[in-house]
Amino acid sequence: MSTEGATVAEARDLLAELVEIPSPSGSEGRIVDRIEELAEGWSIPALRVRSELGRDSLVLGRAIEPALAIAAHVDTIAAPWPAAARIEGDVVHGLGSADDKGGVVACLLAARDLVADGEDLDRLEVAFAFPVDEERGGSGSRTVALELAPRRAIALEATGLRVGVVETGDIDVWVHVRGRSAHGALTDAGENAIHGAVELIGDLGRLGLEAHSHPLLGPSQAEVGAIKGGTDFNTVPDSCSFQLQIRVVPGQDGDATLAALEELAAEHAATVEIVEMTEPFEAAPDSPMVTALERLTTEVAGEERERIGVPAWTDAHNMVDFGGAEAVVYGPGDFSVAHLPSEHVDAGEVLQCAEVFKRLAREAAGW
Repeated sequence: MSTEGATVAEARDLLAELVEIPSPSGSEGRIVDRIEELAEGWSIPALRVRSELGRDSLVLGRAIEPALAIAAHVDTIAAPWPAAARIEGDVVHGLGSADDKGGVVACLLAARDLVADGEDLDRLEVAFAFPVDEERGGSGSRTVALELAPRRAIALEATGLRVGVVETGDIDVWVHVRGRSAHGALTDAGENAIHGAVELIGDLGRLGLEAHSHPLLGPSQAEVGAIKGGTDFNTVPDSCSFQLQIRVVPGQDGDATLAALEELAAEHAATVEIVEMTEPFEAAPDSPMVTALERLTTEVAGEERERIGVPAWTDAHNMVDFGGAEAVVYGPGDFSVAHLPSEHVDAGEVLQCAEVFKRLAREAAGW
């Protein structure tokens, strides 16, 4: 017989509690301990999965080749504002509330209610995972993906309960521009590397990235994230480096785009240092996971939600690349407020997400 299940107040209070636990990437120990403690109180066995960095993620439920793994990362950015929760009605404000502790709470309540209803997560072939390190390097979901090897996976992010069926890849590089130093009063005797970097950045349009586009993601594009160069007044700088990220969309040849960037850089006396390259991925349009998520979201939320593209790296990438899973991105909250002092999420939507997962878990083994 089904239990009554979680309430909005319960979701709100648990979320506020978890927001109050600081968990920036690299310091997730306290929140992992608390989730493990909650699971123990609910009679749900928890498995720790250690990343190559020596930090533990947590898995509740089937830990070997589940039909479905649902993963909500426990870390936040290292923000200059404190990990403090503020409640207004059913809305919880605070660092990590939408990214991704609202998702963490949805997973916890879904797992708890399933077990309280007499379900066996192993028999359902479902795992709820809580990876560390999503905001920095993804080591937590990488080791979880390798350990579980799920057939399908959902990475929790703030999508407003819309299914993210496609995610960009990225080319992340540092571009190093060379110049020639000279006294600041003798500028003609030197070559200003900062000026060279600015010229190269202005020339990025020659890569023709806009020719590569996806209906849910828009065009491929380049963004400069940081720039470093120069020493002081009265010295022409002989080096300048800038960090560049190129969004890669399905159908775009990432290697060819990188080669074009390297060729352009060489014209500007610059070299390209590769930090990371990832390929975009896209779920099949008729995927049973996608269609089930959409149907159940409509049932629970009372309205249809359109599919979306995800323009940022998420743990779903590791589920695809290292776990061999078909993956989507889905969860409560608004992505546009993530990483901002105004971050917040409605506990009612968190509870809806938990209800969707409860229903989805009962179907997953049949896909």
